[in-house]
Amino acid sequence: MEQAENPAISRGQFGDVLMLYMALCCFMMIMAFSEMIRTMTALGNGSYTGNRFLPLVFVLLTLALASPFLVTFYALSRPLSMDALSRLSVGAQWAGIAAAILLCILYGYRAWKNGRFWYTGAAIASVVIAVIFANSLLFVSRPDAGIVATFVLNNDDSNDVQCDRSVLLVHYNKGTPTEWRCPTGIMFMSDTSKPFLPWPDYHGGRSQHLTAALDLLTDSALRIDPDQKP
Repeated sequence: MEQAENPAISRGQFGDVLMLYMALCCFMMIMAFSEMIRTMTALGNGSYTGNRFLPLVFVLLTLALASPFLVTFYALSRPLSMDALSRLSVGAQWAGIAAAILLCILYGYRAWKNGRFWYTGAAIASVVIAVIFANSLLFVSRPDAGIVATFVLNNDDSNDVQCDRSVLLVHYNKGTPTEWRCPTGIMFMSDTSKPFLPWPDYHGGRSQHLTAALDLLTDSALRIDPDQKP
């Protein structure tokens, strides 16, 4: 399967940049820093009775929510192999979903204990972020997942894949309709075979035409290099 040369963050239209995932991460970061400021204020006047390290835990877990974003910039300055980049991408997504679950528990407990609206909102936001990570991991963790450049598609009447981006995220198996996702916003780690494409910033479907194009590429590659695996 062809790998397209792309920046680590796939560019979308500027109107798509502030997507749901990033908006939720910003909200969670505001909540975490609010917790830290509230704790420091209480420590200063001697009224704080809780665990003074808990606000730091909130900040660190919130940073883990943005791990695909942070790993993307880390990878920009490191000469890493495609396999290493793909492992980093999947690892960052697992870190994100684990952090989201822990934050949901912590904020849910605070909402139950204190009854504050913003704690309830943070717990709900954590659930949504966990769903976003799970949606991505269910797609990219499969062995048939990868990316393919859209130039392999012929723009004729048989082309049923509508995508104006340079790459597609696909599940490809020879001879069967290929499941695909086309980014409509930012795709993190887009130069790996297992990028992070947050829901709902994509559209997708299944295409036999895409399968035929990939079958042709695979067969051509095998004729050139018979030892290459399909």
